[in-house]
Amino acid sequence: MIMDGFCTKLKLIPSNCARRQSMSTVLYEAPTGYGTIVPALIIPFIVFLGLILVGRSYDPVKTFKGKNSSAVIKVPNYKLLSVGILFVIVCTAFIFQNFLKMYRAVIVPYANGQYEIVEGYVQNFIPMPPEGKSREMFDIGNVHFEYSDNLIVLGYNKTKPNGGVIRGDGQYLKVGYVYFNENYGNIIVYIEEITPY
Repeated sequence: MIMDGFCTKLKLIPSNCARRQSMSTVLYEAPTGYGTIVPALIIPFIVFLGLILVGRSYDPVKTFKGKNSSAVIKVPNYKLLSVGILFVIVCTAFIFQNFLKMYRAVIVPYANGQYEIVEGYVQNFIPMPPEGKSREMFDIGNVHFEYSDNLIVLGYNKTKPNGGVIRGDGQYLKVGYVYFNENYGNIIVYIEEITPY
């Protein structure tokens, strides 16, 4: 009632007044610093560290001291170490290049306010199954979104089984997004949930 009097006093039309009687909560906002790229650079180093920890970088080699050939020591396998180091360098360069490309195409436009916004009810929601072998997807209007925890992406990718904020059909959202490419589609950079009082 108080709000109705407030709307009448300000001469607001009923639809604008109804909009004022809702509450919004920001559920996700993409980080805009270069720090978003750093975690991806760690992946090749973890793989290489795993190779070393497994012990595959050492080969048993027999040593000969005089006539005694029974002594065995472990000597570094420099070929495997060289391949591992080369692998880390190539993977790091490849991942960094892709993330830098994604950063420039998605995060920079978002930081500059050059992104699309769609607002409406979530429709056609398909959650990622518990085994986690597919993408989660939904539509708002005629805009389609797909994402997965398994994709390394500079945007929203947290699925419902893993605590994601998209809960299902009927949720009223305002979503900011930037189209990246055919593989990634619309990358979500902002999610706001609008609920009535």
